[in-house]
Amino acid sequence: MEPVGLGIGIAGLAGTLSACIDCFEYIQLGRQFGQDYGKCLLKLDTVKLRISRWGAAMGLGSEPKLKPQLSVSSEEIRLAQSLLEQILESFKDAERISERFKKHTSIQDANSNELLVYNLASDMGSDYQRLHLTVRELAYKRQKGTSIGKKAAWVLYEKRRFEGMIEEVNGFTSQLVDLFPAAQDDQRAQCKAEVSTINKSQDLTLLNNVACQDDHMLSAEIIRELDNRGHNVTDWKADGNSKVWAGDENAFGVNSKGHNFARFTVSGHADVHLGNINRGK
Repeated sequence: MEPVGLGIGIAGLAGTLSACIDCFEYIQLGRQFGQDYGKCLLKLDTVKLRISRWGAAMGLGSEPKLKPQLSVSSEEIRLAQSLLEQILESFKDAERISERFKKHTSIQDANSNELLVYNLASDMGSDYQRLHLTVRELAYKRQKGTSIGKKAAWVLYEKRRFEGMIEEVNGFTSQLVDLFPAAQDDQRAQCKAEVSTINKSQDLTLLNNVACQDDHMLSAEIIRELDNRGHNVTDWKADGNSKVWAGDENAFGVNSKGHNFARFTVSGHADVHLGNINRGK
C-alpha cells in the first residue's frame, strides 16, 4: 500500500496532468501559420499524445495509482508536479502573449487578416486531418474520465510563439520521461500499440516527420514498423511502351516483404512487374 502522503501527491499529480492535457484542446491557430497549419496542429497532437502516454505508464488515470513496477519517492513526485506546473505555465504565458498581440493588432486594424483563425474542417489537408483525428482519439481514450473542466478557446497568432511554447513543453515532458526510467518500457509498448492503429504507411511517415525530433520512442517504433511493412502502391497507370517494376530486390537469404498494389491500369505495350526479385547465391 502507498503511504498516505505519497498517495495524496499522486492524486495531485494526476489532476495537474489532466489540466495539462486539457490545455491542448483550447488552442486554435491563426492564419499567419500559412501552409504550416496542418503540420503545426499535428505537432500539438503528438506532444499531447506523448504526455498522455507518460501519464498512462505512471498510472495517472481516472483512479490514479502507481503502476506496480514503479518505486518512486516523495521527492520525485514533487519534482514531477513541478514539471507539470511548468508545462501549465508555458501554456498560460503563450496565451497571455497572444491576448496582448490580439489587443494591439485590433487597435491598429479591427479587421486585420492577422487575427483570422483557421477552420479545421475546411482549411486542413485530408492527410493531416485524417492523422489529426487518429492521434487525437488515441490521447482522448487515455484521458477519458479525467478532464477537470472547460474553458474558452484561445488563438495562437504567431508561429514563433507557437514554436517557443512547443519547445518548452517538449523539454519538460522529456524531463518527466527521464525522471522515471522504470516507466519507459510501458511507454514503448504504448508506442507500438499507437503505431498499429495507423494503417497507411504514408500516414506513419508523415507522423514521424512531425514527431521524430522530440518523441524518440514513437519515432523508433514507426521506423521499425515501416521497415517491416512492404510498399503501398496505389492509384497509378502504365501505358504506351513504359516499363514499370514495383517491389524490392533482395539479396540471398533476405526475407521478402509483402506489398500492396491497388487501383492501377495497364494499357498499350506497357511492361509491368509487380513483386520482389530474390537473388540466389
